[in-house]
Amino acid sequence: MSVILECQPGDSFVCIGEFHACPEGEPFSLDASRKFRIGERLRYVGFRQHQNLKDHAAGWLVVFEAADGKHYAATQTYFVIEETWEKIKKYFAQRLLREPKPKRTTRQKAPGDG
Repeated sequence: MSVILECQPGDSFVCIGEFHACPEGEPFSLDASRKFRIGERLRYVGFRQHQNLKDHAAGWLVVFEAADGKHYAATQTYFVIEETWEKIKKYFAQRLLREPKPKRTTRQKAPGDG
């Protein structure tokens, strides 16, 4: 479900897509940005609409606090609530257990190999 619809200020949620962001109020610069990683837990602060993307789903931004204590904002599509994250992990863990592992092939010695 949507972090915007499901979270209250202070709730924890999880990043499901890597991205870079600068703290709120700072212009974006890759050199000054922080990289957020898949599985990283963040704290919900609120949400706002991006003025240039009013008619687009990516225009709704989640405002959050990272481990460094700073506030950032990023499109809602990068995040899920804790419950959804646990279900995603369970799904992929089960899928990995069910899939047969690829067979290893042995390398045949070429003429001249010792």
